[in-house]
Formats: sequence, C-alpha cells, structure tokens
Amino acid sequence: MVTCPSCGTGLPPSALSNALQAARCPTCNTLVDLAAPGSRLAPREERRGALAAPIPEKWKVDEGPRTLTARWSWFTWTALIMVPFTLFWNGILAGMAFGVTEGGAHPERLLIGLAVPHVWVGLGLAYGTLATFVNSTTVKAGDGVISVRKGPLPWLGNRSIPVDELKQLFVVEKRGNRGSVSYDVCAVLRDGRKQALVTGLDSSDKARFLETRLEQVLDIQDQPVEGELRKG
Repeated sequence: MVTCPSCGTGLPPSALSNALQAARCPTCNTLVDLAAPGSRLAPREERRGALAAPIPEKWKVDEGPRTLTARWSWFTWTALIMVPFTLFWNGILAGMAFGVTEGGAHPERLLIGLAVPHVWVGLGLAYGTLATFVNSTTVKAGDGVISVRKGPLPWLGNRSIPVDELKQLFVVEKRGNRGSVSYDVCAVLRDGRKQALVTGLDSSDKARFLETRLEQVLDIQDQPVEGELRKG
C-alpha cells in the first residue's frame, strides 16, 4: 500500500490518480508524487489543477487517457422522508377521485382534476420521489463530446457540448432562499456564452472533482472566471 510520506497514513484507492501519478492524503491533505515516493509536492494553490479531489463517496468513475465517465445515484436516505408525505397527499386525491367518479362508474370525470393545482402537485411529488429512488446522473467526456444524461426516468438537464466549443470550466455556488447551498459545474464556450453543465451538486468537493478531472482529460488549462467559486 502507498503511504503518505508526511504522516504515514495508508492512501486509499479513491485518493490515487494513476493518470497523474499523484495522490492527496485524506489525513493531512499532503499531495504525494507517486512517481517518487517520499516526496512532497507543492500545495494545491501552487499547482492549480494538478490533482482533483478524491473520488466522491458512492460515485462510480472510469478514467482513461483521454476519457472520463462519472456516474452517481440520486438516492439519499433523506429521500425516505418524502415517501409518507407523497402517499398521504396522493391518498387524499385518490379518495376524492373515487368519490367524484362515483366509485369508478364515471372515469371521464377524472378530467376535471386537470384543472385542480393540487392534482398536479401530487403527480409532481410522486414522479420526483420515484426519480430520487431510481435515477442517476452520468457525465461522459470522450470522442470530442461532453455529455450529461439523467435517467432512466426522463428529467430536465440532459445535454451534450462538443469539446471544440469549450473554452473553460468553472464552479458556481448557488444559495437558496432558505439557506440551502448547491454547486453547478459550468462551461464557458468559445463564443463567450456560459452554460450550466451539471447542476445541483450538494458539495463543492464533488463539483471541483468534476471540473478538475474534466479539464485534465480535455487538456484545458485552468483559468479564472468571473463569479466562480474561489479555489483553494
């Protein structure tokens, strides 16, 4: 096992990058040169983009010399909280539908529900909760394209960007009205436009991992972008 020359901690596989021949110690945050065991590299601020954060927990990452595939599930244990609420909401709607249709004798009356906002809320809750359990996001870079796919249930946010249109990648922090924080990985295109690539990540480490690894795979020199999350 490779150990950190600074603190002696054994480096887990998630901290290693064979492509870069480097690793980051999860204990003392030291950058380790795998090609020269025992040496200590300069801090990340002095080697911007030299090494991405360790692979996020529960992510599946497949790296090649010029390719990257990262996939993660949407499921979290907090999603279980939505199950009883969704069942309660839609159970009330089902009871109302049973009464309106007189026990199913007049199913055409269900069309009335299309004009009731509560019905659409219930359908949205059911679809969103189910998607949280079965969907995943897959980011692929290779063959001249970066693609983002969400499924198997259809969802907004699928996109493909030709690599030759990319100029830069950067991370943006988003803060909600109730104090929630999320992170987006965005792209600057060669025509000057900015476009979100991956949205709604729950940690800056995940966003930074994608940004840095994609830049390495696509040979993009990291440059500062106005409004990006501060590095380091």
